[in-house]
Amino acid sequence: MNIRNQLICAWSAVGFASICLAGFLFANFIPPISPNLSAEEVAAIYSENALSMRFGILLIMSSAGFICSFAAALAVQMKRIEGDLAPFTYAQLGAGCISTLVFVFAGVFWTGAAFRPDHDPELTRMLNDLGWITLLMTFAPFIIQNIALGLCILSDKQAKPVFARWVGYYNLWVAVLFVPGGLLTFFKMGPFAWDGVFVWWVPFAVFFTWYLVMFYILLGAIKRQAQSEPTVAA
Repeated sequence: MNIRNQLICAWSAVGFASICLAGFLFANFIPPISPNLSAEEVAAIYSENALSMRFGILLIMSSAGFICSFAAALAVQMKRIEGDLAPFTYAQLGAGCISTLVFVFAGVFWTGAAFRPDHDPELTRMLNDLGWITLLMTFAPFIIQNIALGLCILSDKQAKPVFARWVGYYNLWVAVLFVPGGLLTFFKMGPFAWDGVFVWWVPFAVFFTWYLVMFYILLGAIKRQAQSEPTVAA
């Protein structure tokens, strides 16, 4: 039963990545709306694509719940490393659940911009700004999740570790790649703007790749647990 439940939660990664990516595509958010556009230009984008944007934003917000269940599946395997006193496990789980709110609140702001496309263009642009700033500048929970997971994996001294050590280093490197998101507050153009290489394209690719990589790694850990602990699989 425990193994089945873990597998259900592990598959949340695929659910999140596929639904969220579909949402960004329907909302025409790839690439993001440029922070350098005028209020009238931003309002025109929301007005011309109102229906598809609303649907896409709904998908993005709906997908966010899967983040929690995937973090829970990771936490179960992390506890196999740390035992009952598991600070990294709880830090990862808490940060993962908080990450859900990042997508939810970003979606709320975008929905506000798309819900009434005929209101003041300055208000539309402000809501759009808040959506992108919420998504990309609130990088702290994502970094904490990766650091906690990475350090937990590297602390595993068992003869047969739960995860390979390279997975720990991989998570620490992913955390580093999220840091440039904090610089978007200083730029409206260039690689550090919210549609730039270091704030959008690199973190975007790394983020969704991480879910697919960790999904595959997690499945392996769960299957190994089922083989080594038959009572858990029962």
